Amino acid sequence: MEVATRIVLLSMIIIASLCVVSLGARTHPRILPAQEPADSPRMMLRRLGFDEPKLEYYRRRAIMLDAGTTRVAPGGPDPQHHSKTPALS
Repeated sequence: MEVATRIVLLSMIIIASLCVVSLGARTHPRILPAQEPADSPRMMLRRLGFDEPKLEYYRRRAIMLDAGTTRVAPGGPDPQHHSKTPALS
């Protein structure tokens, strides 16, 4: 009786671990390579080792941080500041 209980318990552990492994493989929402053309930019980035969710996060973050700023080129040197000659001491 004890041997049968161990066999049942061992088989349940093996089946449970296989279920956990198969669930972990399905959690990432990436597109399969067969569904995407080989020359697409996303496929190239994936082959180079870039993580698509991180790239998307940083792209959106850059847009949000730059949304309120207006970047203006400077008008040049200030004439009042540069009109005085330096005093020799």
